Amino acid sequence: MTAADLDAASDAVAPSRRPVWRSIAAMGACMVGGSLVLLSSARLRRADVRMGDLVRRSRSGPSDRLIAAATDLGSIYGVVGTAAALGAAGHRRLARDVMAIGSGAWLVAQGAKTRVRRERPYEAEGVARLIRPPTGSSYPSGHAAVTAAMMGVIAADGERVVRVLAGMLTVFVAASRVYVGVHYPSDVLGGIGMGLLLARTWRAVRRLLG
Repeated sequence: MTAADLDAASDAVAPSRRPVWRSIAAMGACMVGGSLVLLSSARLRRADVRMGDLVRRSRSGPSDRLIAAATDLGSIYGVVGTAAALGAAGHRRLARDVMAIGSGAWLVAQGAKTRVRRERPYEAEGVARLIRPPTGSSYPSGHAAVTAAMMGVIAADGERVVRVLAGMLTVFVAASRVYVGVHYPSDVLGGIGMGLLLARTWRAVRRLLG
């Protein structure tokens, strides 16, 4: 079966996945809403800080270097690399989808950062930073948004193993942003939620455009 056949087959089964996509959209909305609730309360923000400290408690030399390198899977470079790999494998339509949704998620997250100005953990809490200083506000995590959006599109019509791996990669990138000291847990929660909502929106737009 060719890549074109796989794309056609995925379109044919799309209606059966609509309830799943509604659930994904609802989950994304809850994540964004929940993260904003965390930001609105001083007590919850303190809990947010403590949760980040727990994630960073497992730091060690070898894992620090590995995670610091792998966290950029959610960057715009990760988008280009993922799209290029999919295109080289013959999945050109999926490569275009990933490039579009990944770039779109990055732009949306950067726009949101100008609306919610929040200092990063290494600025406000003195957390040791393992990577170079990123630009923009702490909320939301652009890397988490990009990864969730890309993996949402990739996993949409994939086999169960693809969906599981996509979910694991999303969680890893999100957790890595907390681990390296540049985000709070609520930042990545909001980023994942945005990514899921954008992936759902992209699927709806693509279906309308045929």
